[in-house]
Amino acid sequence: MKLSLFSAAPALLLASSAAFAQAPAAAPAATPVPAPAAAPAAAPTAAPDAPAVTAAPTADVTTPTLAPTPTTLAPPPAETRSPKPEENPLAPKLGLFKDGWWQPGATLQFWAFGANQAGENQSTLRVRRAELRVKGELIKKLIGFNVMIDPARALDGTSQTLTASDKTTTVVVNNQGAISILGDLVLTVMSDYADVSVGQFKIPVSLEGAGSASKLLFPERAVVSRAYGDVRDMGIKVEKKLGKHLYYQAAVFNGEGQNKVDTNKQKDLAGRIEVYPIDGITVGAVGYAGINDRDKAPTKDRVEADFKLDLAHVLLQAEYIHGWDGATGQTRREGAGVYAVLGYTFMDKLQPLFRVGHYDPDVSKDLQGSGEQTNLPKMDEVTTYELGLNYYLLSDNAKLQAAWSKYVYKNEPNRGELIIAAQAAF
Repeated sequence: MKLSLFSAAPALLLASSAAFAQAPAAAPAATPVPAPAAAPAAAPTAAPDAPAVTAAPTADVTTPTLAPTPTTLAPPPAETRSPKPEENPLAPKLGLFKDGWWQPGATLQFWAFGANQAGENQSTLRVRRAELRVKGELIKKLIGFNVMIDPARALDGTSQTLTASDKTTTVVVNNQGAISILGDLVLTVMSDYADVSVGQFKIPVSLEGAGSASKLLFPERAVVSRAYGDVRDMGIKVEKKLGKHLYYQAAVFNGEGQNKVDTNKQKDLAGRIEVYPIDGITVGAVGYAGINDRDKAPTKDRVEADFKLDLAHVLLQAEYIHGWDGATGQTRREGAGVYAVLGYTFMDKLQPLFRVGHYDPDVSKDLQGSGEQTNLPKMDEVTTYELGLNYYLLSDNAKLQAAWSKYVYKNEPNRGELIIAAQAAF
């Protein structure tokens, strides 16, 4: 019954409009009857009034008022459409206290790895990263926090050589040493011109090293970035992006590294400046130095310059880092490295890349591949040539990566590596 009544509503409305339109037209016809003699005088006055009260104009006015009804209902469906997939966060922000929020996140990476050096082959499957993160704001735009753990660190290939009770037999035991899954723990007080953070976080050395692991162009960072960057430490930092063209950071760190308590009086100071002359271009510089007891502690000094261009599907990224290690007043180890990446993205999905780099751990002498350094190739001067291919299923949130790397050493046999990686991140 309700449906029939609503379906009849337009007809009833039109009928009522026509009835109201005819009612004024009858009034002029009745005025000449009681006064026929005055008809010649009344005629001129009736003529101008007639067009204003005729049914036709009334019908024209009434009809357009019905037309906008369907057009005003059209926009709401368009406004409720889902955003583009790459703009749709996999984990929405959730409410916290009065006006705060929190958001879970993760970076999950799995590798198939293969290498060849001097005829020796190596292959392994590896859980490279399993970063689990919670970030948010307790008080909106005032108190923020960020916590990240990486359980995959418990699978790092650390080892220790132990001597048996007979004093002659040795055995290598894997996964030894102080391993902690805690990555970041940051508490931040925010303001218009400075955000002050305390806790454990990355030092600002190396554009690639300080950046998010989920946004790496290759499955692994360049050699120089691993040598001087990609390091977490406990400290205090002040940072802010001012407008659209400037970012700054100033920080002080223990200088001991990730999850380690300070053991000396020395602290490390760091500063980073980034300039964005136009959208898509970043120019950065870093200074990093140990202060207090520089002649006693294992002092670290770093300088860096970097550049990134990401415009019209073209990517160009490069950085140079120079470092000094060791107490002042003694012979210090001086190293340097550089890399450059060139890439192009087709159809927002396929991105081939080429990277070339060079790293010398000690520019003053030839190390001849002596010993090993954590997370780096053998201690020898090396030039790298790398080809990469990224397939973006959902931007950096879901992607497949393949990379082939050639390490050309000065003294050691050359080494080739192949990495195929799968990533899910949000």
